[in-house]
Amino acid sequence: MSKITFKLETDFDLELDFVLIGISSTLRDYRLCHFVNKHTNLQFTHGKEDYIDHKGIPKEKPRNEMDYHIVYEQKRGKPSVKQHFSTFRYAQSTYDHEYYLISNRGEEGGLLIPEAANFDYFILIKHFIDDDDLKTLIDSLKSIVDILLVKEIDPIILKSKENLIF
Repeated sequence: MSKITFKLETDFDLELDFVLIGISSTLRDYRLCHFVNKHTNLQFTHGKEDYIDHKGIPKEKPRNEMDYHIVYEQKRGKPSVKQHFSTFRYAQSTYDHEYYLISNRGEEGGLLIPEAANFDYFILIKHFIDDDDLKTLIDSLKSIVDILLVKEIDPIILKSKENLIF
């Protein structure tokens, strides 16, 4: 009896429905948030998500999963390393836009997007944002003295784009 083997190839198209802005700054994450909040109409708060759901019930997730963006880094021949990236969020009351400020440097020393090592932080904007609003946001970020560089990044060109999906 001959053995038949099948190979199933899947090509999942990552959900890249977001705008990505790279920021270079010497500021610590909480200081950067303070200045971003002061110079824009955004109001970032610490954490990737709220501890309480929309019904007022506390979520049953570990706090570090709600506070940090967690990525498992896999290197050849070595066990995976859990990387914690500092995250701040802002969502409009209608949830038309969700903004996340994410550190590119993890607490364990790894990079969220290694091919963009010159950026210290990223602002990820989920859902559609008008070009004029995006330009206004970028101009507001550029007006912050301690920000050295602000640039919109096309997430499709990034090798590590899957690290930005959450």
